[in-house]
Amino acid sequence: MQNSIILYQIAVLAILVVIGIIATKLKVITEGAKKGIADLVFDVTLPLLIITTFARIDMTPAIMRNSGLVFLFAYLSLAIMYFVGDLSALLLRLKGNQRAVFINHHMFGNIVFLGFPLMDALFPGGEGLLYAAVFQLASNSVMWTFGVWVFLKGRGGSSKEVWRNMLNPNTVAFFLGLAIMFGNIGLPDLLFEPLHGLGRSTIYLSMLYIGAMLVTTHVRGIFRKPEVFLLSLNKLLFVPFLLAVTINLLTLWLFPGFGETARHVVLLESAMPAMATIVVMAHKFGSDEALATENVFVSTILSIVSIPLVFAGITLLDKFFIGLFA
Repeated sequence: MQNSIILYQIAVLAILVVIGIIATKLKVITEGAKKGIADLVFDVTLPLLIITTFARIDMTPAIMRNSGLVFLFAYLSLAIMYFVGDLSALLLRLKGNQRAVFINHHMFGNIVFLGFPLMDALFPGGEGLLYAAVFQLASNSVMWTFGVWVFLKGRGGSSKEVWRNMLNPNTVAFFLGLAIMFGNIGLPDLLFEPLHGLGRSTIYLSMLYIGAMLVTTHVRGIFRKPEVFLLSLNKLLFVPFLLAVTINLLTLWLFPGFGETARHVVLLESAMPAMATIVVMAHKFGSDEALATENVFVSTILSIVSIPLVFAGITLLDKFFIGLFA
């Protein structure tokens, strides 16, 4: 059952990408339209998605207590992803824009567009989706601060330019979303419905944009880029396994109350393929959007195999550690 859920969600993304390819081939999506899509996602739909996602989280005392460890382990995941990505970039001698894309794609996966529906399907009842939203909150706090800084430093921007560009619609949306969430400010339905509906269009627009980018991508050339496949190996298998061992040990020794569902959500979200939004960010910040597109293309295809393996692996690790410390 789990495998069919995973395949279904990836198939939805693939269909959207194919539509983007066809529309570009038919000249419906021109170069100007492609730039317009990127600007629309970055400046309008993604900020609205961030705000409305946070607005849906009801921070009751029970949820705050249960979500604290998800926050902690999400940051641990991001830290491990960063160090593995940085070390791999050093070994591959990647510099500038290539290094920026490589590191950002190590850290940030498709946790919303693939992760959210997957967590909701694998862990029905809302608990899985709640923890996925908490994981996204931690991820966003890093992506729209440190992630932007990595992009801007990669292109050699001055310190003044870096800090100026870090203040963008998405960082504003992030802090506004935090204020709404922690202030328990409910958005009226008349406001929430159109804003959330427009925010959810981010997935469709992002996939169309990636399809448009793939038209100009030389697929054969991807096989001559070891960094694309090393990223997928690190992101889809190596880091999730390393993180699974670490979190299981910490759960048994320090945090025995950390539940199985919350733990599995953290591990599965950490194993998502490369984030599509990074392609749009690469375009916005003048980075290597071709490499970003190739990362999304390869890692998403490979995730058809890797996500079921990770799910089976973390289940076996649970049994192993329970038996080891019983």
